[in-house]
Amino acid sequence: MGQWGAITLSTILAAGLWSVPAMAERLEGELDGTEREWFVQSQQEDFSATFTDIGGGDFRIDIVGFIDPDGRRSRDSLSISMALEGGEVIHYDVLNLIGTSVMPPVYTSEGADVRLTLDTFSVEGSVARVAGSVKGTLALQDALGEEPNLEEGIDIDVAFDVTAARIEY
Repeated sequence: MGQWGAITLSTILAAGLWSVPAMAERLEGELDGTEREWFVQSQQEDFSATFTDIGGGDFRIDIVGFIDPDGRRSRDSLSISMALEGGEVIHYDVLNLIGTSVMPPVYTSEGADVRLTLDTFSVEGSVARVAGSVKGTLALQDALGEEPNLEEGIDIDVAFDVTAARIEY
């Protein structure tokens, strides 16, 4: 899934179209030199950190944190999506949505210098603990189809430790 696919998934998760029991948690760290925290939603059993067991030890993990504790009031969010194969991260996307339009500019890991480190991924029943960090520089992408611009990027140094809920199809 590309960066805009992650945005679409983030929107679906934020809208609460999947219902699972879990606890709300946060992402914390620095974005562009400013301390920030993002809240992972778990209101009325809606959860914005999820994982899918693809089989054979492969997983897809999506984490969306909102700057507002009630994410439905804000588009400002941080999205971290990753694919695991045999316990190793094989692909990841990091997006920071900015602005208030439906398709705002984004800061993206695509074409950028960002490292994702996964320290913990453990599954117990219908939940998984996901912990790690994202560090580097995100590139600015003004609009869909435009190349990300690293020269207009922002630094990111964020740690995450969340409980993700299993999605069953």
